[in-house]
Order: sequence, then C-alpha cells, then structure tokens
Amino acid sequence: MSMASDPPSLAQTYMRGPLVPHGHGKPLSKEELDGLKEELASIKKEFGLVEPERAFMDEKGVQWRFGGPPDYTIANLYYLKGKTKNHPPGSLEMIVENLVKTWEMERSHKLDPNSHRSVDPKRFHISANGGTKFDNDQANKVGNYNVLLDKCPVELYDVDKINWEQSHDKFHSAFAAFPWELLEVFSPPPKVSFSWRHWGHFTGSYEGKEGDGRLIEMYGFGCAEVDSQLRLIDVEIFYKPGPFIEALRGMSKSCKTWHGNDILGEGATSHCPFIEKMKRTGWKAPDCPVRKVKCNKVKL
Repeated sequence: MSMASDPPSLAQTYMRGPLVPHGHGKPLSKEELDGLKEELASIKKEFGLVEPERAFMDEKGVQWRFGGPPDYTIANLYYLKGKTKNHPPGSLEMIVENLVKTWEMERSHKLDPNSHRSVDPKRFHISANGGTKFDNDQANKVGNYNVLLDKCPVELYDVDKINWEQSHDKFHSAFAAFPWELLEVFSPPPKVSFSWRHWGHFTGSYEGKEGDGRLIEMYGFGCAEVDSQLRLIDVEIFYKPGPFIEALRGMSKSCKTWHGNDILGEGATSHCPFIEKMKRTGWKAPDCPVRKVKCNKVKL
C-alpha cells in the first residue's frame, strides 16, 4: 500500500497549505492549532452550529494510515465558516452528508478497505462522470483523487501517470482545508440523489503556481444506492474537474468556478438571457444590467 508523505500532525494529513496567502506554510504549532480549536468552539457556541459526525472513528483494531484517527479541527472550522447550508439535525440531508464524510474519512485513513463500515465491501462500486467503475479494492488502491479525476482531460490530469501517493502529494500544499457540503437531496433511500459543493481558498501552491487566497469552488451531482444499513453500494458522481484544475494552474480566473458556473455553464447564473448576449456581441449593446459578478479577491 502506498503511503503519503508523513504528515506534520493528524490535523494536517492531506491539506497542509498555509492558513493565509503567502503564509509560512510550515506545520502548525501546538499554539496555532489550539487557537483554531478555540475559534471552532466559539463559532459553534455563538451560532448554535454542530460539527459533522464521522462515524466509526473510535473503533479498536483499526489500521490507521497515519498511525491514529485524524483530527478534523481545521476541516471542520473551515466547513462551518464557509458552508452555505445548515441542515436540521436528523434530516435526510444531514444524514447523507455525514455518510459521505464518513466514507471519505475511511477511504483516506483506514488502510484495510474491508474494514470500511460506510460501504458494503463486497458490492461497493464508484465512478465519476461515466468513467471507470471501481470496486472497493480498486478504489482503495488508486485513491479518491484518481477515482474522481478519472475522466479529467489528460492535459490537465493524467490518471495513468499518477499513483496514489503522487495524487495526494499533488494537492496537499494548495489549501489549508478543502471542505465539502451537501446542498440538496432530491430522492430518498435506497437511491439517494443529491447536489454538492466543494470549496477552498487557494492560499498555498499547486505545480509551482502560488495562490493568493481566492476562492475556488466545485459543484456537482451524485447518485448513491444504499442498503438497509445505509451503507454505500453504488456511487456515481458528476461534475466538471477541468475548471478546478485550470484555476489552480492560473489558466483561468477562479471566479469561473463560482456559483455553479462549472456545471451550469458560464453565464447561466448571470440571469442574462441569451438574446441579450447576442445583442451585446452583434449590436454592441451594453452589458446585461441584471447582474454583474466581479472576479475580486475574496476575503478569508
């Protein structure tokens, strides 16, 4: 089993970018991590928010990839500060969101795929954008990034030339955290369909490109078949990875990933009718007055 480079701590296993643009990028000190924990506790108390529940983290006998269960202080803090939804406790939305987060935790941190409790190990399959359908062992071998980027254009990310370890090392310096939230659920079990959002502030670096703290988002859709124990059986994920990689590389502006532009198509969220765009192009009409979105730097 490939092992990612040793993390500085169990709070920085995968995302290890600086907290602010052009920050020191060094492992967080105990004092810095304690400060983040205090901020997390303060936000929860002030706004009545709850942290995600990742199940099966306290089980005995687990072979942990980094020697112990992960510390989600940083991920949970940035999740609470940046999420756009606040699902009621016990709602289907919260249940599905926690299931996905549990799956991600197990896939990223538990070495033995047959010990993953969030899936049915014998029946589990996952694919992205109609690409390769990986079974439980195959998905564990190649890693989450290579599964989800399987259909990414090869000029942006060539899955055939990137192994498990390389795929994780490739992204870990870009963000301090890269939270995920479930937006809406459209159908109940056993075939759960849902929309989702991934986001982070590009404070670190990617392939030598230095970030400046701008927000980069991904939006997508998923369909997950679950059994009577709410274990994942078959998962299909749909999204466009290209704009995300292009924004990291500096090939396009990060604002092109905002507001679902990556899956709806650029301009779909501007509320500007197509005919108005034609007028602007052909008749040199002024910009659509309904909505203008400026690609400004987003404050952290």
